[in-house]
Amino acid sequence: MPVPDLNITCRKLIEWAEPLLTEEESTKTRQVIELFLQSGGEGEKLQNELIEWNNQHTQSNWSAPVWQNLYLESRDSLVINSNVFYYLKSKLDEKACSQANIAAALIVCVYNFVSLIDKKELTVDMQKETPLCMNQYSNLFSSIRIAKPGTDEFKVSSSRKHIVVMHNQRIYKIDILDEKGSIRSATAIEFDIDCILSISEKGQNLGLLTTMQRDAWAQSRADLLQLSANNKKAMTAIEEAAFALCLDENKPEEITEVSKQLLHGDGKDRFFDKSLQFIVFKNGKTGMNFEHTGVDGSVMLRLVGHIYDTIDKVSFDERGASAETKGALASSAEEIEFDLDDALRQTIRAAADSFSQHTANTQTRVLNFTQFGKNQIKQFGVSPDAFVQLALQLAEYKLYGKCYSAYEAVMTRTFLDGRIDVLYTVSPESMVFIQNIRDADCTTQTKIDSLIQAARKHIERANECRFGHGVYSHFLALKYRYKAAGHDIGINTLPEIFTDIGYQALTHSVVCTSTTSDYGVDLAGYGPIVDDGYGIRYFKRNDSICFNMTSRTAMQGKLEQMQIYIEQSLLEMADLMRQSK
Repeated sequence: MPVPDLNITCRKLIEWAEPLLTEEESTKTRQVIELFLQSGGEGEKLQNELIEWNNQHTQSNWSAPVWQNLYLESRDSLVINSNVFYYLKSKLDEKACSQANIAAALIVCVYNFVSLIDKKELTVDMQKETPLCMNQYSNLFSSIRIAKPGTDEFKVSSSRKHIVVMHNQRIYKIDILDEKGSIRSATAIEFDIDCILSISEKGQNLGLLTTMQRDAWAQSRADLLQLSANNKKAMTAIEEAAFALCLDENKPEEITEVSKQLLHGDGKDRFFDKSLQFIVFKNGKTGMNFEHTGVDGSVMLRLVGHIYDTIDKVSFDERGASAETKGALASSAEEIEFDLDDALRQTIRAAADSFSQHTANTQTRVLNFTQFGKNQIKQFGVSPDAFVQLALQLAEYKLYGKCYSAYEAVMTRTFLDGRIDVLYTVSPESMVFIQNIRDADCTTQTKIDSLIQAARKHIERANECRFGHGVYSHFLALKYRYKAAGHDIGINTLPEIFTDIGYQALTHSVVCTSTTSDYGVDLAGYGPIVDDGYGIRYFKRNDSICFNMTSRTAMQGKLEQMQIYIEQSLLEMADLMRQSK
């Protein structure tokens, strides 16, 4: 990915931020940008530093370490703030199959995917005719985010032999590969899981520690490992596990309840540091919760698609399941127990209280809009994604009488080690559309034309981001170079451009959105990224649009209004487009 031209990025900063600013603020931001761009000034120094860094690391992408560090430097709890969930569509009959049966089928089919990655047999992801970088797949399994003071560490192990299973606040290790490196039979794995499910006494609930604020967990983790050699060994078994399987006691039926259980759960049987946790509920419903440092949604979706395509083809050997064989089998599941002192026990109790407060401070709403979907929007001659994004802006305008910054993630995997860039969706064109559609004196045709113009602008910006010409990643990288080398190049304080109202207004994303294909997925979601904002994950289906929406509890009233306004806005825009000549 080439380093973008600094003048162009700065010009975009003012263009993208302007609809969010007053005239006075806009003038101030222009002055700050001029100062930043002065010959021999801070901008030029940081840009040269970034270009030089990029030239020294030609085998990588200048934005990749910046995104990874953005995650690792955050000190907030991973729960809700960072980790993302998917609720999987299932081809298995949840009423006929047991929890252990579904979990075993899931494990086998995920291990088949691991094998495709390890043998480099996974077909390359494509975006239309363009192949995408496949490097993120190597971060998917046997990986973990390790809490460290100041900045966490992301660690990937080559181990594939075992997984960890969490049930009843206990943690178990199950070998999935046998001595020859082959996947054990689904029947044998199911037997191990049944044995785990039969143990009813509650365990230590050590996974709760991973819900803590990162610096606090880093300290407790160090204390835990110092306590005994057994603890180091136990932690290594969790770190090197291919993934975690959480066998939940809960049986969520209603979609909002499923969403909450997958996003944060009730503080039992999770290990949020693991890159990948599969959650199988007692009623057979299945989902995943993933830690974002090493992987983005597009990669996760490929795994989800594989599960959906193959889970009903996993065969269980009937003969192996007969009673006398089962009697002769000994479970190979091995419990992982930690040595705890009073201080650590107290920390776990305190973490339980903090977790309850943290989850009580989050609201989830699911809006399943069924009046129409992308098929209808395409008939209007408009991009379905642009249409939904404009409806979100219109809803926000109805709620606040203005638009704050809105964020949509755009994948940059057409480049080596590409992650994402941020498409800021509020544009001068979208503001014109909103003014027009709300103006009783404006003609229908003018309203329609302005909707089409705003949708075109959205697609134009999405393409700029896709091809490495966004604003956010470039500024993030310049800030990163300031932190790493500012003193060496004579910049001792953070340049004003980063504290100026223009940059602040643009990057304070009140509406944070994301969408992908919905193949194999019923729902996905995450928390808001700012306290006065909303996390909105949506799927555009042929005849419906599904939104998973979150906010802090203080914003509950606004979240519920937002839901009503989104529905209203979609209908209003569709009515308008149906009048098109």
